[in-house]
Amino acid sequence: MMKKLAVLLLILFAFAPLQAKINFTDLPDTLQVDLDTKYAVHWSVTFTPVVSQGSATMELLEPMFNAVRLINESENFQLANGSLLYEQSNCTLEQLYKVAEFLHLTSLPSPYGWFFGLQSDDTIVFGIKDNTDTFQANIAEASVHIEPLYGNIPVVGFRLDNGEPTETTLAFQNFTERNLLKAIATEINGDFIMAPTLNNVIEGGAIEVTSMPISLINKLFRHEPEIEEETVIIDE
Repeated sequence: MMKKLAVLLLILFAFAPLQAKINFTDLPDTLQVDLDTKYAVHWSVTFTPVVSQGSATMELLEPMFNAVRLINESENFQLANGSLLYEQSNCTLEQLYKVAEFLHLTSLPSPYGWFFGLQSDDTIVFGIKDNTDTFQANIAEASVHIEPLYGNIPVVGFRLDNGEPTETTLAFQNFTERNLLKAIATEINGDFIMAPTLNNVIEGGAIEVTSMPISLINKLFRHEPEIEEETVIIDE
């Protein structure tokens, strides 16, 4: 007896929504993500301490100051949070390109590295991170919602766990204990997203980002599902 069993395999790649809830209409037209929707993502998130200004050598201070002077000619500029971290708002594209080119062409001694990005679409943020104590985790689920307390801006949320303590969340808790009161450069898939100061030990796995540019949100959540169909015929 011959039976033909057709098995349809649907492979849905990253950024396919898992559960749609609400769609808001009072958002900038440029935001291309469904709100309050859980997305299956393939993200690699990295947390790295920013070098403190007090412990930095001239090998790090000199290139850092030279980078700042490309967009701020004042001799009285201040770095953020006592770290090799600089932020400047209302930046032009010309300033952005100047800094990006300088960082690309200026190497740092090991184990240090540059980080660079935008916050709130017009604020340049860059600095020097210490790669000797980097924490990395893979993220499988993320979402975007609107937070009225922050002026109705989009907030990106993701978890390092499934709501229960895991080895990953315990390792992250230890990382935050070691780096308490330091600025932490945070990157997703190599893109800088923020450098907040760790004021408390983080015991849970939930993280929210309130300053991510809309262009970067669109890039991370880009919904381009690719479906491959394959028919397998089994003869008996």
